[in-house]
Amino acid sequence: MSKMENRKLKILQVVDGFRMGGAEGKLCELIGLLDTDKFENFIANVGPNGPLDQKFAALGVPIYACQRQGRFDLKPVRQLRQIMQEQKIDIVMTTLFWADVVGSIAAKLANVPVVLSWETVTHEGNPYHAQLQRRLGYQLAMRFTDKVIAVSHEIKDSLMHRRGLPAEKIEVIHYGVDLKKFYPNGVARNLRSELGIPKNHVILAITARLEEVKGHRYFVDAFKQIADTHPDVTAIFIGDGSCREALQKQVGQHQLEDRIRFLGIRDDVNAILNMSDVFVLPSIAGEGLPNVVLEAMACGKPVIATAVGGTPEAVLDGENGYVVPPKDVAALGAALRNILQQNNKIVQFGKNSRKRAEDAFSLGKQIYQFEMFYQNMFAEKAFRAAA
Repeated sequence: MSKMENRKLKILQVVDGFRMGGAEGKLCELIGLLDTDKFENFIANVGPNGPLDQKFAALGVPIYACQRQGRFDLKPVRQLRQIMQEQKIDIVMTTLFWADVVGSIAAKLANVPVVLSWETVTHEGNPYHAQLQRRLGYQLAMRFTDKVIAVSHEIKDSLMHRRGLPAEKIEVIHYGVDLKKFYPNGVARNLRSELGIPKNHVILAITARLEEVKGHRYFVDAFKQIADTHPDVTAIFIGDGSCREALQKQVGQHQLEDRIRFLGIRDDVNAILNMSDVFVLPSIAGEGLPNVVLEAMACGKPVIATAVGGTPEAVLDGENGYVVPPKDVAALGAALRNILQQNNKIVQFGKNSRKRAEDAFSLGKQIYQFEMFYQNMFAEKAFRAAA
């Protein structure tokens, strides 16, 4: 064991593509912050290239392209096995479905000591994850996986009840937010004037893809309920997607064109959050633990969100915001009305949000938990092998 303790643990991170997704982005962040005196990282991409190519490349760690050429192509498994054996990998961690399948099989064939899966997206309410082929593939992957790291307790519960995994096979490590990057800086770079939003207006911000699963249309209907009684409120949508045209039509039908603004994709989310007064996320499914909720909290903003995924673990109803049922326009409208009628709630909830982010959802805490988990899992396996 002493020899093992004196060397770096070699970790192969197997990921299903470099898309602009929350899981991929958080993986890139994790790899970049792991202690290089203790860990040596390698990356295997078994999915498509994408917008995060350069960010992963900038990490300065070896990246292997292991994409499949056809539906039943087994070449990625052989490639991964070879990489694991040649590099003498100690730990394999897989992120996203296809990586789970081929990564775990290859790790089994290569006799890698520790095999982990990072589960970042809830399967509740998502028919895509209910397909027989995916269920069978996941069951196979879990046979060769030692532990699943879930980003929320809701995901753990889902894995237990929907996937039949035992509780002891699942470790919960919450996402963390960079508190030095996201904080209440009081500076909005004159964004209000740039966007033509009156200085006295309360700004409700939604940062999310304009897709059905994010629930924007329920927010539009809820906003209509409070628009007449609160004429000094503006809502902004940051992001783009396939529902943009339908949402713009819905906004027009409610005659809210001057009250709900579509800002498209922005690269200044920090400034947008600091400019805003309240953050809203009306998702109906598909959330693990939304990064943007943690970012808004770190910026000292109250959050109104739906009880989807791990969101209620971050947003405590009546403490740093409100949590409402998904698709419930009346409840969402009531939550908006409650926070808008009492300015002191916006201020107090915002302070509570920042404190909660500091206490429970810091990036430093997340990285520390991962490092300890990696080391403990490997030590446990090494001890068993030596016994």
